[in-house]
Amino acid sequence: MTAQAEATDLFPRFSAAEFERRHKAMREAMDRERLDAMLVYGLPGSVEISYLTNYVPLSPCWLIFPRHGEPALLLHFYNHIFCARAQAIIDDIRAYRLPATETVADHLRERGLAAGRIGVVSLNWVSHHDFIDLQRRLPDASLPDFGGPFTAIRWVKSEEEMPFVRRSGYLTDLTCEALERELRPGLSEFDIRSIVVGAFERHESDPGIHFIASTSMIEPDRCVPWQRPTPRTITRGSVVITEITVSYWGYSTQIHRPFAIAEEPTPLYRQLFDAACECYESVRRICKPGTTSEEIVAATACIEERGFTSYDSVFHGERGKFPELGTRSAWHRLEPWRLRENMVHVIQPNPVTCDYRAGLQLGAAVIVRPAGGESLHNYPFKFPVCGA
Repeated sequence: MTAQAEATDLFPRFSAAEFERRHKAMREAMDRERLDAMLVYGLPGSVEISYLTNYVPLSPCWLIFPRHGEPALLLHFYNHIFCARAQAIIDDIRAYRLPATETVADHLRERGLAAGRIGVVSLNWVSHHDFIDLQRRLPDASLPDFGGPFTAIRWVKSEEEMPFVRRSGYLTDLTCEALERELRPGLSEFDIRSIVVGAFERHESDPGIHFIASTSMIEPDRCVPWQRPTPRTITRGSVVITEITVSYWGYSTQIHRPFAIAEEPTPLYRQLFDAACECYESVRRICKPGTTSEEIVAATACIEERGFTSYDSVFHGERGKFPELGTRSAWHRLEPWRLRENMVHVIQPNPVTCDYRAGLQLGAAVIVRPAGGESLHNYPFKFPVCGA
């Protein structure tokens, strides 16, 4: 497989050996599933596409990955081809004419795969219309779901992937450093969002979530970061609670920190922070290969023991899932899971009062290691007073 030589210094890129490792692992899984090809549907930011091609999509696309032969990437926009070629490590990049399913089916037919067994990845995002249309256009093909085996390979990170994950951690650290430095009374939540985005936008990055909530520490009315900022203005005695993700070339970490505005945290917020710290460390210590969901949930017991509950997952993997675990009193179901070395997960304790009026989040992404979770962030676990 050849790389596009003209752009190796423009975008982040893994080694040829790393992509050979990934492709070999996928083709071995395809052998086990008796697949002739894999069809991967991608949306903007799709990690499934970038994992195999080094191209981070900005629009819908389809990757045809045969068990034998070279892959082909079909883009929604014709004018995206030049930039995609500069990023990707595959050569066959073209655009599809609508409907996309016609181009996909024609390409599979040209490769002699019209009657093949074609594993589909990302069925959660393929529209029902497109899937039915593919079946209509390829009546002799079998289209089983291949998402599970695909993601199981991707969940365990290689040593070459680790610097990419750590770079995401660094970018999220920058947002917390900027917030600690710039938060002050009089800023709106829109201003706070601007501080977050401004901290990383001059770097190679893709914005993820920047959830923010502000409330009075004396008369609180928000216990979790809000998914959209509001016009609310912070004042002396406010607290800002955050949940921030910044991605680096398809790799994402997440950080959670509270910030007190111009005054020390009140006794209640100090208790919430201490409960979150204890919970985080209790879970981090057991983030070892073989640890189960049941053990993770049991390690969060200090939140209830301190008289609090939670209103968010306390532990999750990619996209907030794989798994999504809460404390014993949380809404979340107990999703079966067992940790493997070099998986990356987020520990995010969210102790809240039982009336749901006050709460905070404190957390970090960690790598599963034999000695326990290794944080991917350097920003300290603290409750800074800003703008005093």
